[in-house]
Order: sequence, then C-alpha cells, then structure tokens
Amino acid sequence: MSEQHDSTVLTATTEKEEPSSSKHGTQKVIAKIAGQHGIDYLIHPQEPHSLQERFDKRQQKEHLLEQENLERITKQAFDSGHSEKSGEPDPDWLSHFFSIAKRIRNPSMQRLWSRILKQECLLPGSISIKTLDTLRAMTHKEAQIFLRACTLTCYFGGDKSKKILTSLIIRHKLLPSLLAPATKKLTLGHFQLPYSDILILMELGLVLKTELESGEFTPQIPLTFSYQTHHYRLTPQQKGCSFTYYRLTPTGQELAELLGSKTHEPFRESLMEMMHSHFLIESDH
Repeated sequence: MSEQHDSTVLTATTEKEEPSSSKHGTQKVIAKIAGQHGIDYLIHPQEPHSLQERFDKRQQKEHLLEQENLERITKQAFDSGHSEKSGEPDPDWLSHFFSIAKRIRNPSMQRLWSRILKQECLLPGSISIKTLDTLRAMTHKEAQIFLRACTLTCYFGGDKSKKILTSLIIRHKLLPSLLAPATKKLTLGHFQLPYSDILILMELGLVLKTELESGEFTPQIPLTFSYQTHHYRLTPQQKGCSFTYYRLTPTGQELAELLGSKTHEPFRESLMEMMHSHFLIESDH
C-alpha cells in the first residue's frame, strides 16, 4: 500500500561524511529503484534519449504493472467465490476501488483487497469508500498491526461492536465512593500490541481515541461475552464490576469483519484468568 509522506523537507545544519562503502551501498539501492521505475537515464544514460520517449516508456511500464495487479486481485476474488447469492457493486464504488487496487503489489495486501471485492459483491454497500481510503493510507506494517489487534478483540452484552479489553475494575462492596477500586489489567504489550501500536491505529481512524468503561454489571445476571469463536456466559458474583476497553471505529469494524476470526490462545487464557475470581464462567457452545 502507498505510504503517506510528510511534505516537510528537513535539512541538517551539519553532516558527517559517510564511509565510501556506505555511499556505494546507497547508490546501488537508489540505482536499482530508479531502474525498476524507468527513471535511471541520468544515472545510466541509455536509449531512448528523448525525454518524451522515456516518459512514454515509464508510463507504459506503470500501466502494465497496474494491469497485472488488478488481474491478480480479481482472479483471487473469483477463485474464492462460489455460487453464493451476490449483487453488483455500485459503479462509482468500483471505480474508486480499482483506482486504489491497481497500485497494490504486496501479495498479502492483494489477498485482502480481493476479499474486499468479494465482500462487496456478496453484500453491495457493506464496504464504505471511507474504509477504502483508510486502507489506501495504510502501509503493510500498519495493516499487520491492525491484524494483531483484531486477534485480541471481543464483544459483550447486546453490543456487537468489537472491543479490545484492557482491564477489569472491581469497586469496593461497602464503600465504593471512598475507596479506590481494584484494577486487574491486561498487558497488551505481552501480546504484541504495545500502546504505541494502539496510538497508530487511533491515528489511522481504526480505534476510538478514548479508552472507555462499561457500565457496572448486575450481580447474578449472566452477561454474554464472545472472544472470536469462543462464547461464554459471565455471571458477576458481586456488584461494582466493569470493563475498560478500546473500541474499534465503524471503519475498523468493517475491516475487522473482512479479516475473520483467529484465536490468540494465550490471550484467551489471560482473559479467563482475569475474570475467574469475579465471575461464574460458563462456556456457551
């Protein structure tokens, strides 16, 4: 995916001379990039000599790569489809989709874009143009961060929006307004999702920028709780229990639905361990 670049040009006041071997290495990499993109004439003069001819050659190469990218994405969408009931996406949506997808060269990202195309055919209107634009702004690294975050999402109660649980709050039974509540935290960094990654997802518009807290759960009233394909009934054993969490935005929710369910077993075990002392936990298969 294309990366967004800061337009600010930074200039150093003093520069140290780099070793010649380092310069040579950098030159080699830049020359390779220039050759791949057809812009190496001033580095390695060759035919054609005309600027217009070189421009035309580069344009043709870019168009061929775009054609190849689109063909691979649509073929993968075709191969994953069956005889499901489907519809035709809106023409404007398709035009926007193709304008972005043609520049996707990473194989794993091509698979994701093929899923998007298939999903929009299965349910036209289910993937917004805003979601496409968000995905276009993401690098492959950022997409991997979001994928890891999705493996930690759950939902509970009647709200099906995906959430990343961060802690269990337990208020004092007798003096909740006077004594500070106890907090059992889930250290997300232990599951490859440090706070710095959550900040990245916030900036991308995939996670809300505020950590939220649920209402207090009613004692002895079962609460439905789902983590990926695991479903439970949690019955609070005392009053004053609540969760804190990060919530996916509508755009994050759309993308998460595309990625499907994948259980992170150590995380699931930590979830259950955190709740064990304060809830009666029943598996709901």
